[in-house]
Amino acid sequence: MAEFVQHRKEQMMIEIPMLKTLFDERTVKRILKKRENFEYGLMRRNKTEADFKNYIAYLKSIIKKVEQMDTPNIESSRLINKINTRITFLYRAALKYFIADVKLWKEYIKFLIKIKRKELLHRVIDKALSLHGNISDELYVFAVKSAYPNIQKIREMYTIGIHTHKTSSDLHYYAFKYELAFSEILRQKVLAKEKEVSDNDPALNGSVAQVIFQSATDTIKSDINVFFKMLREASQYSFANNLVNEIKSYMLSKFGCEPKFWNEFATRELINESIVTEKLRIKNCLDKYDQALSFIDTDEMWDYYLTTILELTSDTEKTEIYKRNLLRQSMFNAHQKNKLKPKHYIAWMNKSKSSSMFNEIVDWATEKYPNDQSILDKRIERLANNDKLLAYKIFKENIHIVSPSVWLIMVQCFSNESQLSEIFNMAFEDNSTCAIDVKKKLGNEYLLWLSKNKSLTDSRNAYNKLMINNFCDASLCKTQVTIEIEQEKIDVTKIRQHFTLACMKFGKENIDLWMDRIFFELKYGSPKMVSNIYHQALTTLNNEESDTFAEEYALKASTFNQHTCFTIT
Repeated sequence: MAEFVQHRKEQMMIEIPMLKTLFDERTVKRILKKRENFEYGLMRRNKTEADFKNYIAYLKSIIKKVEQMDTPNIESSRLINKINTRITFLYRAALKYFIADVKLWKEYIKFLIKIKRKELLHRVIDKALSLHGNISDELYVFAVKSAYPNIQKIREMYTIGIHTHKTSSDLHYYAFKYELAFSEILRQKVLAKEKEVSDNDPALNGSVAQVIFQSATDTIKSDINVFFKMLREASQYSFANNLVNEIKSYMLSKFGCEPKFWNEFATRELINESIVTEKLRIKNCLDKYDQALSFIDTDEMWDYYLTTILELTSDTEKTEIYKRNLLRQSMFNAHQKNKLKPKHYIAWMNKSKSSSMFNEIVDWATEKYPNDQSILDKRIERLANNDKLLAYKIFKENIHIVSPSVWLIMVQCFSNESQLSEIFNMAFEDNSTCAIDVKKKLGNEYLLWLSKNKSLTDSRNAYNKLMINNFCDASLCKTQVTIEIEQEKIDVTKIRQHFTLACMKFGKENIDLWMDRIFFELKYGSPKMVSNIYHQALTTLNNEESDTFAEEYALKASTFNQHTCFTIT
């Protein structure tokens, strides 16, 4: 085993010069060490699929970092090619052990598509089809897509695929798509020769695509999505107008009572290039909705209609007057008919903050949905600016409904008043049934309040309690450390305890926490401890975060050195 790993390590030596042009020395060492560990894992007798996948994921993360660098060069391209070759080998090795895993085959195929290894891709797809073609229609979809523009191969693949998977929407769609594309290619070739295009020629008029559509109406006739996709595809080609009309007629007869059908047809008017003015396109769109609502008066149909109205008026501050009027009239009409849901009222409020109607909208929404959280939040938020005592009264009556952000609004609203103590007691007293999200939202404010109005000991006790019970995020540590540092006498031991507890909770993902801990030791503690903290961070953080930490640390090292001289070994 060791000999094989050593051989792989020697092969990796080729990559070291490339890595050194892109990463610092410490990062290169860490990359090589991690890869060596992965190689050892693959040598075990009881290796698992996860061993391969984790190694592949790590190599892909290196490629991602290289690709994100601002200055791509020859060395970075060479490194990416080398790593891609290794990933390819790992997929092949994994499939020797886990050949029955269709998902693994698909992942391998997607990877080969991404790196554009066409010859290998075709061989892998053929192998996957021979093993699992009867199980997965997606493998045939890969085969069809990878064969483009070879229409004969495409037809061979989708014919076998549809025969095997008669109800595959994707296979029908891609067969339809590529047949239309092939007809267009042939038409362009005819035109290039300055010949007349015959609309009676089946190869040129989309007849093959029409046959596929008709097949779909027999085998997947209830899948509205595939017919929408076919309609959009056919609409791109002028020679397919008859086919477009045929699809529309079929959909109208089959799905004419479904809101989704009418929503699609209505919104298509907004991109109708044959109509020059936007106003007329919008009018035609809304006419379609009106037609649908006249006989499909359902919540779903209204939701489609209102969503489109809100999208059309997405920027009410800058949009034309007629759109603002459209928003007001449409939403008010829906309100009178009791068709607005809380999300619609909220969207209407957000678009009408500077309007004289804002308060009315809030009142209408409150009357309709008095116990809805989002509407209560808006109501309290509005009152906090005008009548904060009434806002507080409503807040207290609904503390188990309102969102954490409203709690924070109340804290800020009564920052220097007696109500603040009551708010914190409701949130943090021992028998509080307040939601965890609320405690997390208020935790930092609570510690600051305790240190100011109670004592440092109370703040410390609250910090420990919140940390132990997972009622906080990593920012709580920073707040408590800030409180400690502002004391006349800084208790370094206590602050280290705060960091230790926080790193136990959040040390796997939070890079800033480790940076703050190092900076504290440099400025207030012992620089000699920095090396241990640095290495502890590398071993505690997850793989990707660990790499990022090392890179960020290297960038900040000069800043740290301004406070003291130290080295990391």
